[in-house]
Amino acid sequence: MILALGAELKAVGPTGERTIKADDFFKDLLTTSLQPNEILTEIKIQLPQAKSGAAYVKFPHPASRFAVVGVAALLALDGKGACQRASVALTGIGPKATRAKGVEAALTGKALDAKALEAAAEKAPEGIAIQADLQGSEEYKAHLARVFTRRALEAALARAKAAA
Repeated sequence: MILALGAELKAVGPTGERTIKADDFFKDLLTTSLQPNEILTEIKIQLPQAKSGAAYVKFPHPASRFAVVGVAALLALDGKGACQRASVALTGIGPKATRAKGVEAALTGKALDAKALEAAAEKAPEGIAIQADLQGSEEYKAHLARVFTRRALEAALARAKAAA
């Protein structure tokens, strides 16, 4: 969710402190941009604007409960109900948590209805190096990414409308 919220993380080590944008924090499977001698001491998240809603949905692995696919979505609406800001992040299908830039671009500036959400969700796996594993093939995981992105967007939109 920190990716979708645009968080900044503060790392402290023997040479001082530094700020890392969430987009730059995740490097690979179980690998972050932290140096071996650093620890996280702070996570800064800007409060979402009025008329916004967020949601996180996942398809959990039955044994570990880790996400086979997880989707975090944040939608902010303008005064007319169109999408002013969309931020979507996926985890579980590739080597690291990744922003779904195609989904975000497909929503920003658009009136949000079921058709727009469905069309945007189709772009969820774009640009992600999907990894097949024991939980599913690349095609199956891409399908899950689309389905769960649509669900996250629907929930975020409902919350944004309720906040309006």
